[in-house]
Amino acid sequence: MFNIIKDKDLIWDTDEYEVILVGTSIYNLLTQGFQSKMVVKYPHILEPNNSTPYADKRKYGKRLTIQGTPIISLMYICGYPNSTRDFLNYEALEHCLATANGEFKGKKVATTILGTSPFDGNGNRERCLEIIEENTKNLDLTVYDFPQYNRRKEIAMVCRKWNEYAHRGEWDKWRELKEHKDEIIAKLYLKH
Repeated sequence: MFNIIKDKDLIWDTDEYEVILVGTSIYNLLTQGFQSKMVVKYPHILEPNNSTPYADKRKYGKRLTIQGTPIISLMYICGYPNSTRDFLNYEALEHCLATANGEFKGKKVATTILGTSPFDGNGNRERCLEIIEENTKNLDLTVYDFPQYNRRKEIAMVCRKWNEYAHRGEWDKWRELKEHKDEIIAKLYLKH
């Protein structure tokens, strides 16, 4: 059994783990949700991912492990993102986890609920949790359960909170936040 941490974005805790498992598309997309934040925090993962064949169905079920601290293992588990349907390859998820289970045996590992976000499969949550549990018995695994958004929407959510200062007439605070917008967005791992 693995630990679940609810309502906290894994990006803030990645340095506490030896390995981070990241579900992604065979289309080399690391542009939204948790995946895009990983690229901002660990830009060295972008080039190896982009050097894999684009849209190659042979990548299903394969992992690209990038050494560093932490070790980052990109798992090719889905096709082209689609927010209205399930585009997860469940067999690929199972195979990626099974091989990670062997490679990272005994290591402190973290991930999201793989395969369930609109960016890594939009799959059935219960089925994905079962696959994760069945295929990670050798890992010291923590799974982070939090909503993932596209970057544009998440930036808009952050900026909307700033508008509360304007509504309360705290114009100096509002202007200060607006003046440092790009810097603040970058610190939230939302800009690349």
